[in-house]
Amino acid sequence: MSSSVLTLQIPGTLATSSEVKVVAPVSGKITGAYVAVTTAPVGSALTANLLVGANTAGAFSVAAAATTDEATLTAANCSFSKGDVITLDVTAVGSSTAGANAVASLEIEVEAEETTPIAIEPDNRFGQPA
Repeated sequence: MSSSVLTLQIPGTLATSSEVKVVAPVSGKITGAYVAVTTAPVGSALTANLLVGANTAGAFSVAAAATTDEATLTAANCSFSKGDVITLDVTAVGSSTAGANAVASLEIEVEAEETTPIAIEPDNRFGQPA
């Protein structure tokens, strides 16, 4: 397995309808998740869920006046297959000022891709033994 980072971005002022989806380009497992915003929420926390398919893999809570958070992960829901949809879904944005410009960075362990061995045969055009 090798490590990689997958990034999800939601530009602009966030709303409870804000979300971004990406199709997993490989199979793997989320091992860490972090979110940052350029404008801190004011009045209450900014919250978001990280979904793999319909399952919650993690939850973020950026405190009022803060700009970052590390997700609390649900290990049972962190594995994904190539082609699965991974979503960052905003559920609260702050009560008096909404957070803005969210970027989530996901640490992933990429599963080794299966490869089919290629058989190399002697070239018999020159009478070599097969």
